[in-house]
Amino acid sequence: MIPCALLLLALLSAPLQAQSALGGCLLFSGEERGYLEPCGCAKPLLGGIAKRHTFLKSLSGQWLSVSLGDLVGGDTLAAGHVRRQDELKAETLTQALEIMNYSIHNLGEMDLDMGLDVLAYLFPPGSVPLLSSNVQPSSPLIEVAPYKVLEVVSGGKTLRVGFLGVLSPSLVGSPPSGVEIIPPAEALPPLVRELKDKVDILVLLSHAPLEESLGLAGNFPEFHLVASGHGVDHPIVIKKDNTWVFTPGIKGKHLVLYHYNPDKGSGVMETVTLDERLEDSALMLSLLDNYQERLKEERLLSRVERFPLPGQTSYVGSRACSPCHPAVSQHWGSTLHATAYETLLKAGRASDPECVACHVVGLNYVSGFQSQDISPDLTGVGCEGCHGPGSLHIANARSRDRPSGLSNTDRSKDLSLQDGYGKVSSEGCKGCHDPEHSPTFQFEPFWERIRHPAEAPKTRG
Repeated sequence: MIPCALLLLALLSAPLQAQSALGGCLLFSGEERGYLEPCGCAKPLLGGIAKRHTFLKSLSGQWLSVSLGDLVGGDTLAAGHVRRQDELKAETLTQALEIMNYSIHNLGEMDLDMGLDVLAYLFPPGSVPLLSSNVQPSSPLIEVAPYKVLEVVSGGKTLRVGFLGVLSPSLVGSPPSGVEIIPPAEALPPLVRELKDKVDILVLLSHAPLEESLGLAGNFPEFHLVASGHGVDHPIVIKKDNTWVFTPGIKGKHLVLYHYNPDKGSGVMETVTLDERLEDSALMLSLLDNYQERLKEERLLSRVERFPLPGQTSYVGSRACSPCHPAVSQHWGSTLHATAYETLLKAGRASDPECVACHVVGLNYVSGFQSQDISPDLTGVGCEGCHGPGSLHIANARSRDRPSGLSNTDRSKDLSLQDGYGKVSSEGCKGCHDPEHSPTFQFEPFWERIRHPAEAPKTRG
C-alpha cells in the first residue's frame, strides 16, 4: 500500500508552454504500448506522437528524453503472439522516438516478447539506445547497454547524468530463449558503486510495479530519481526520503519533467498532460499516414484472425432484418451506429483492423465483415453487432408457419431462441465502449440514444 501522505497526482491545468520556463534537463514518457494516436471516438483526445512532438519542440533548453519501455502491448503479446500490425506500430514508434531525439529506451517485458531478431531490426546501431542493467541477451545482433552516462546543460551548467535500468523478473515469467534476467538486487550494486561518484544525477529506470520501484528506491538511496514504468494509467509523483519516485502513466498521454538546479542542489518535478491544447505535428502526421498506408498495402484487414461462431450460425447483414422490422431498421439508420464505418472512411482509417473492428459487424469471425465491396451489409454497427448473428433467427422466422422448414436440431443450435433472440446488456457494449475508446460511457444514457421503437414484427412467409 502506498502511503497517502507520499502520493501526489499533479496534472497541470496551466498553459503547457509554461513548462519551457524550466530551461531543460530530463523528460520521461511511460510505456508506449503501441499508442500512436488517440482514438477519434474518445474525448478528450489525449497523447499521441503528434502532440508529443509538438510539445517537445516548444521546450526551451536542452532535454534528455527517456522512454520507459514496451513499444507495443496488449492481449496478443500477452498470449505470446506478435501480429504484423504490432510490428508496424513498433517500427513507427521507433522512427518517432528517433525524430524526437530520445536518448534511451528502457527494455520492458513486451519488448522481449517481440523477439530479439525484431528488436535488433527496430534498434540498429546508431538509433535510440536500448538500456537494461539486468537483462543480458546473448545475440550479437542486438546491443543493450547496462548503463548510460549522458551530459545535459541545466541552470547554465553541464551536468553528468547516469542512467541504470531494470526489468522486474516478476513481469517476465520464463525468459525468452537467449535472454538472461538477473535479479535487480544482484545487478545494481556494482553499477551503482561505479557511477555514484562520477555523475551529478543518478537515475534508475525501473520497469516494475510501483511498489517494487519504491522498494528499490529504499534499498538504493544513491538514486536521485526512480522512474517507474509499468501498469499505472496516470502520473504519480512520490518523494521517498531524498529520492523522487514517479511514473508518467502509460501510452505517452502524460510526461514527467525534472529540472535540476545545480546551485541549490535540488530539482523540481512537473507532470504534463498532452491534451487538445496542443496542435498535431505535421511531421508526425506524415508518419501516421505512412503507417496507415502500409496497413493498406499489406492488406492486414484481410489477414485478421477469424474465429468460428457457435453452432451453425452466421452473419446475414442488417438489410436482411428490415423486411420483418421496418420501423426498427429505419430508426437504426438515423443513429451513429449506422454511420460508424463512414467515420473511418473520412478519417482515413478504414484499413486499420484495430479501428475497423468496432465500426463493422463480426470482423474477427467467420462470415463477418471482410471489406466494403464484399460485405457492404456488414458495415456500421449493425443489428447483429448488438444482437448476435441472425442466420438461424431468420430461418426460424421463415419456418414459423412451416415447422418442417427448421429441424429441432437447428432450433437447439440457435441458443438465442431459448430466451428470446438478441437480448442486450451493458457487458455486450463494453467490448468497444471501453475506457480507452469511450471513457464517458454509461449504459443507460447511451442506450437511450439508440433504443428501438416499439414494434410488432412482421412475419415472413
